[in-house]
Amino acid sequence: MTRLMAVLLALCAALLGLLLVAAATGAGRATPLPHAEHAPMLVGVDAGELGAPTWAAYVAGIAMLGTMWVAMLIGFREGHWIRRAVNAWMVGYVLLFVVLMWSFDAYAAGHTTIILGFTAPTSLLVYGLTLAPWVPLAAITWAFENAYFGPREQIRFDEIVAESRGSGDSDATRGGEG
Repeated sequence: MTRLMAVLLALCAALLGLLLVAAATGAGRATPLPHAEHAPMLVGVDAGELGAPTWAAYVAGIAMLGTMWVAMLIGFREGHWIRRAVNAWMVGYVLLFVVLMWSFDAYAAGHTTIILGFTAPTSLLVYGLTLAPWVPLAAITWAFENAYFGPREQIRFDEIVAESRGSGDSDATRGGEG
């Protein structure tokens, strides 16, 4: 657990560092431009003109996915199948993120591919990164009690309760109301 908390702290520090660098350098302060053919319509800032380098997007994305990874592992017993399943799923999810970033780079360079009615980056975002978290959510929900609080933990909990009741140090024996 201590190792997971150290990784979580390091990932949060990386995200905080990126945020501070972005704020100090003024990244993201660009404004939309008028559309070339339809003057009242504005065109959003595109092609990396937000002031942040591409590597920052990779670092931020990987750090956020790492944070999600660690958060999903907290509390599950070492060696339990759900823990191995979360690890395997997250490796795939990180790869999906990298493919999304590569497809966006291709899209920004003018190579447009339509997949399931959307451009490749949008399709990966909608059908991949958006729907994929439901897989571990369903597995964790289904197996939570056994993976997190199993029979061994129940026995230990019952022992702790029995010890606390047997110690004679309750509010009733001290004459307090609570």
